[in-house]
Amino acid sequence: MTDDSIPGRIGTIAKADKVPARQKMFFSLGGFTDYLSTTLTVSVLWMPFFNIGMGLSPILLGGILMIMRLWDGFNDPIMGNISDNTRTRWGRRRPFMVIGAIATALIYPLLWHPPTQYGHGVTAIYITVLGLLLFTASTCWAMPYYSLQMELTPSYDERTRVSAWMAFVAKFANLLGGWTLAFVAGPLFVNAATGKPDIVAGMQTTSWAIAVLILGFGLLPPIFVKERYYETETSKQSKDPFFKSLKESFFCKPLWLVIGISFFVSLGSASIGTLGQYVNIYYVNNGDLGAATIITGLKSTVAVVAGILSIPLWTWLSERLDKKLIVGILLLGGMGGHALNYFCLDPAHPYLQLIPAVFQSGILGAMSLMIPSMKADIADYDELDTRRRREGSLNSFYSWFLRMSQTCAMGAGGVVLALTGFDVAVLKQPPEVLERMKYVYLLLPLAIWGVSLAFIANYPLTRKRMKAIRDDLEARRGSI
Repeated sequence: MTDDSIPGRIGTIAKADKVPARQKMFFSLGGFTDYLSTTLTVSVLWMPFFNIGMGLSPILLGGILMIMRLWDGFNDPIMGNISDNTRTRWGRRRPFMVIGAIATALIYPLLWHPPTQYGHGVTAIYITVLGLLLFTASTCWAMPYYSLQMELTPSYDERTRVSAWMAFVAKFANLLGGWTLAFVAGPLFVNAATGKPDIVAGMQTTSWAIAVLILGFGLLPPIFVKERYYETETSKQSKDPFFKSLKESFFCKPLWLVIGISFFVSLGSASIGTLGQYVNIYYVNNGDLGAATIITGLKSTVAVVAGILSIPLWTWLSERLDKKLIVGILLLGGMGGHALNYFCLDPAHPYLQLIPAVFQSGILGAMSLMIPSMKADIADYDELDTRRRREGSLNSFYSWFLRMSQTCAMGAGGVVLALTGFDVAVLKQPPEVLERMKYVYLLLPLAIWGVSLAFIANYPLTRKRMKAIRDDLEARRGSI
């Protein structure tokens, strides 16, 4: 046996464990579908479109987002269990991904075309219903997608390399998202009557192009990526009843620790997502939406470039150190970067905001590079205990809590903005309101992110532990 064939040896990956580059590429490109259909919608476009563009209350919009996320959290465990128990000639995951991609693409443009002529009440009901339909279709695609990621390879380090491909694509998705607002609120969509950018017309036009991208990227993984465990193991294993599977996930200790890390990282980021946009627009750029969106796009570009350049380094280090150590370093770097906003939120020098963006890419790196790889390790830990591959149920259990963190943040986002005293009807916000907006934006996420560090410290699945788990699994059912 050569050194490269020894599972768990630092810096080496057995040839049989490697995922072909072509499959990594097509699988990772699928991440655009999840980003465009959910993250871009709720984190970038939702408040500017419906609040600034259509005049709906930020508290109302935050409440609608909470309803959508609660619905999403309810659907995730069901879809995960359905996917685990499905047996078809095409596998457990791929059929749902095809259906989900098509349905999401069909529903997406409709969300941005509410019947505004009937007033805000009807508009709110419309976007709530369409939002629930969109998130249902997205769940049908996303749960099988992230479950498939957890079963692409049995290698501790190759899982991180797969995640590195996903992180690379995620950087470009964030770049696209950063410039989307600048595009839809840009000079191509100027209102002839006011002479100002018309974000409503811009988004309603752009939504059709986004739907095409959702469909195209969403179909790549089910067409080009194989389910590694299906033919040899999972197609023959017994089906797992929903509540039994839920109980098994509940008692999986490492899963809870990764949930804790992700919950508070996500909560901290999402809690000031909307507020950060408004700080940029009103505190730094004195209400100039056009100038603010350009800076948002540049911040996204800087973060993407810094993130892409750092991926090879973090991947290399992850093959020599334990994953939890890399997550801790990334998170601390991101927190330090966010703290730099104290000096860089300067109306006299708006482009100073680009400096924290370099360091804040560490927060995204912790999530998009290491957490998916750690979830795949947990699937092995769980198989050793339950004797079944339950990626769908584990991922959906994890996702439920991640959705809940986003639900809390989305609901709080509008409330936090309102509590600062911000009023969209006031053209020039009072100085005391702007100061409150700045300091809440600075301090709230730092406090929340800090909680994640305790969960990182207690995560037990080290490189050595995963080597022992893989040896035990292969002794019992052979290598796959």
